[in-house]
Amino acid sequence: MGRGLVAALGLSGVLFLAIAGAAPSASPTTWPLADARETLLATQPFVALDAAQADRPRFWVDVDRLPKSAVRGLGAPVVVRGVRTWRSFRFAGRVSDLLTGTRPDVTFVFSFGVAGRVRLREFHGPPPNTHQPSLPVRGAFYYGWFPELWAQGAVSPYTHYRPSLGLYSSGDPTILRRHVEAMRYGGLAAGIWSWWGIGDPTDIRLPTALGVARPTPFRWAIYHEREGYEDLEPEEIRRDLAYVVERYGSKPAYLRIDGRPVVFVYSADDRDCSVVDRWSRGNPGGVYLVLKVFGGYRECTPQPDGWHQYGTSFTSGISRHEGYSTTIMPGFWFVENPASPFPRDLERWRGAIREMAASGDPFQLIVSFNEWPEGTAVESAVEWDSPSGYGAYVDVLHEELAAPP
Repeated sequence: MGRGLVAALGLSGVLFLAIAGAAPSASPTTWPLADARETLLATQPFVALDAAQADRPRFWVDVDRLPKSAVRGLGAPVVVRGVRTWRSFRFAGRVSDLLTGTRPDVTFVFSFGVAGRVRLREFHGPPPNTHQPSLPVRGAFYYGWFPELWAQGAVSPYTHYRPSLGLYSSGDPTILRRHVEAMRYGGLAAGIWSWWGIGDPTDIRLPTALGVARPTPFRWAIYHEREGYEDLEPEEIRRDLAYVVERYGSKPAYLRIDGRPVVFVYSADDRDCSVVDRWSRGNPGGVYLVLKVFGGYRECTPQPDGWHQYGTSFTSGISRHEGYSTTIMPGFWFVENPASPFPRDLERWRGAIREMAASGDPFQLIVSFNEWPEGTAVESAVEWDSPSGYGAYVDVLHEELAAPP
């Protein structure tokens, strides 16, 4: 039989699956075990919600192996023409999760619904990895804005380099898994996700990134970008932060410090403490704010929870703000510039990593994992690929930094 996909998923976690090739008029009320197994194989892969867990995770389930012991009838059988049949069945076994790339053990109950559909309920998957890194946190700025940014005007691809994974989509869980693996291999504990507001593609893709990281100790925090292009009012800030807290802040894969969700804020042209005042007044409470530095930032009252810099000197590839953060960068070559003002050099990169690690600063940051238009990416590219598959710049991170837990 052919394989179908999810038809509808209710908030209660009850799932109705269309059976590939099934006619509504042929709907039985009970099945023999063999037919139940065959029907289950015909109605997946599917997306199922675990409503019993606090973060209500979704699993992209593929029952690719189905031993006879995995399905059993529930309750007393109904004998039809000498054959035992049941109305409901329980599945308990290992499946493939197409979101996380893992093979978790799951359980669920399924029965025949109406109009040629299967009713699936009581889905239970594995709990999340609840690890949160302690300070210092090592992370990389990350961009989930592809494929939109692969082409700008007549320039395609919009970068001087050729990513090893091709011109990918940032919403592809396979790509996100590979990126999380690369950052973890490089000794990084977190990704700082460029976020452009409610409903933006970077907002729509973030749940997939959080889902991919759920079974791992890797964590995500948003990088609030709009402050870099306009002075947001406290009311706008409060709306965005309340949304982030409600939608993402309690997710297991969201970065928290002292139990508080972390939000980095980009600001390009702020020259006084008014930015701190606006973001402090806009904080709905409980958000761990890390603002971008400017001249005189240490004298501001009040102070945010942390400070960071985006970018570095084009001489050293390092920007240090003692007691707050150290940022390093492998190179810079904006796509519209004919020459690089800061060419890549692996030995200089190694020295910058060592200086960052020796700083002891609470935030030790990489610009960037995959900012391809500006040419700061450490993600693997054809120009610096390596036998590990992660690329030479991540390889050096791996060599110099202790792997995260």
